[in-house]
Amino acid sequence: MASAFTHAIAGLAIATAFRPRVSSPRFWVLSAVVAALPDIDGIGFWAGIPYESLFGHRGFTHSLFFAAIVAFAAMLAFRARAFDGDRKRLWTCFFLGTASHGFLDALTNGGGGVAFFAPFANERHFLPWRPILVSPMSVRRFFTERGLRILATEIVWVWIPAAILATAMRTARRRKNELP
Repeated sequence: MASAFTHAIAGLAIATAFRPRVSSPRFWVLSAVVAALPDIDGIGFWAGIPYESLFGHRGFTHSLFFAAIVAFAAMLAFRARAFDGDRKRLWTCFFLGTASHGFLDALTNGGGGVAFFAPFANERHFLPWRPILVSPMSVRRFFTERGLRILATEIVWVWIPAAILATAMRTARRRKNELP
């Protein structure tokens, strides 16, 4: 898996492209949370759920179906009339943020792949290119020399592109607002 930090960074970068007209701290926090949320399945390690199970790590909670459910649930935080015109934008943001988790994990060099199509199929997949070092599930193990190497690959392959995307989206929005 990529680290929780990196998943949150990806979610925030995606949010810059889909932020609603009325932006709030709740939107930014939810954008980071939904991107890291699929690793809730890590509880399964302590509950004795096998990795390769539908509900094991990188199973159902890393699927596109789960991303759709999370996107609908996250939209409940934006029921106010001020967001009426932004519903599709919000759903897309939260869907892509949650789905980005599985895709980032599929770019790592470890683990058993990602069940993108669960619950309909539990087959695990990787992307053909896997430049990101896999991160340990343990926070204690992350803050080591190996953890710094992992973070370095995440900075190169996720954080920098995320910063470029966020900067491009902010620039595009400013230019759009400057047009007569």
